[in-house]
Amino acid sequence: MSNSRRTLLIVLILFSAVLLAAGNILCHALVVQELTGTTPPPPDPGFVAWLVHNLGASLAQRPQFVWFFSGAPLIVGIILALVVATQPGRAAAAPAGSAAGGADAAADGALQLLALLQQEGRLIDFLEEDIAPYNDAQVGAAVRAIHAGCRNALHQRMQITRIYAEEDGTPIEIAAGFEATQVRLTGNVHGAPPFRGVLQHGGWRASDVALPKHSGVDPTVLAPAEVEVG
Repeated sequence: MSNSRRTLLIVLILFSAVLLAAGNILCHALVVQELTGTTPPPPDPGFVAWLVHNLGASLAQRPQFVWFFSGAPLIVGIILALVVATQPGRAAAAPAGSAAGGADAAADGALQLLALLQQEGRLIDFLEEDIAPYNDAQVGAAVRAIHAGCRNALHQRMQITRIYAEEDGTPIEIAAGFEATQVRLTGNVHGAPPFRGVLQHGGWRASDVALPKHSGVDPTVLAPAEVEVG
């Protein structure tokens, strides 16, 4: 329960308790008036004066009833308000189901995949290396090994297929109702589908993803440092 809803509920409980206590006092005063023949005090009494007068008469006749009828609702209201006030908030009670928990899980998955690409193909080593001093032949030789390792890591953990099987450069028609997350339209886009154009890139879709389960190790450690002890 959020803090604003909790506060509103506490206010409603206390207000209801006060209202019920006042109603009990009023009903008791009416009963005492009927039984004792008490009349409102002159001259021209208002409601408050009438209520005070009859309350005094009620206290004189049966004080224990007045305290019970007024005190019981107030005590119950205070107890309920305290129970509501001490209830833990939703975010504190169930952090695992929060949106932040879902975002952390997604980040862990991305870090696991990056760690696998480093393990199999040394991808992070290559991306963090300054390749400007090397010639094209040296870079090409390094890329071949990195390509093979990263490709193997991806194919072992997921199945990757093209969204459109046609070769790039093939004329293609995009029918109405296409999925906007799967197709990005570029160029002179106007009007309504179907759209006719040239396939620039067939896109990729991942399926059967099988990343390793979280082992409790810090997921931000993409590759442990290696120390050779002599």
